[in-house]
Amino acid sequence: MNTIKRTRTHANPLANLQEIHFEGFGNTRPIFVDVGAFKGEFMAQLADKFPDHNFICFEIRTPIAEHLREKFKDRPNFRVFDGDAGRNFRNILEPCLKEGAKIEEIFVNFPDPWFKDRHKKRRFITTEFCHTLATWLPAETPIVFQTDQQFLFEETLEYLKETPYQSIKRFEDSVHGIPTDWEKVKMAKGEPIWRMTFTRD
Repeated sequence: MNTIKRTRTHANPLANLQEIHFEGFGNTRPIFVDVGAFKGEFMAQLADKFPDHNFICFEIRTPIAEHLREKFKDRPNFRVFDGDAGRNFRNILEPCLKEGAKIEEIFVNFPDPWFKDRHKKRRFITTEFCHTLATWLPAETPIVFQTDQQFLFEETLEYLKETPYQSIKRFEDSVHGIPTDWEKVKMAKGEPIWRMTFTRD
């Protein structure tokens, strides 16, 4: 059986200019979105818990996205997209909203921290992106952010201060009781995880 090891291999989202479009699922089931789905273990367990939902996975690394498509090929309520999630976020999610579907939650689980200052613009959650998001995503749609990097958590909080996303709630336990594989590794070592959910006022 093919397996994928967790890596921190950099994949610059700004280098991928591909425009991706999606016409929606053709129904109004609520949708969970995972940005950086990697092995898809989190979404697979979430689907077992919420079988009446639809699921959208973003994974920038094409070989891993192909692995996810194979993994979920027998699940018609799953879609996997590679490329730059930020560039294509509206193209893919807004048609679902126009169908009458609700975006239940957006998960950003353990994203690449992009440590160097000159690479910060590659992060998914930025002030600019949140301002754009606020122009079309419903205010009540929660974005769930988890990281094992305290500096990234604190910097993200600083970004949010300059955006309409001012309703921030910190939490302690795994989302829906489902830890990712990376999260399990960190927890087994006794290392902390920083978590929050934010919505627009």
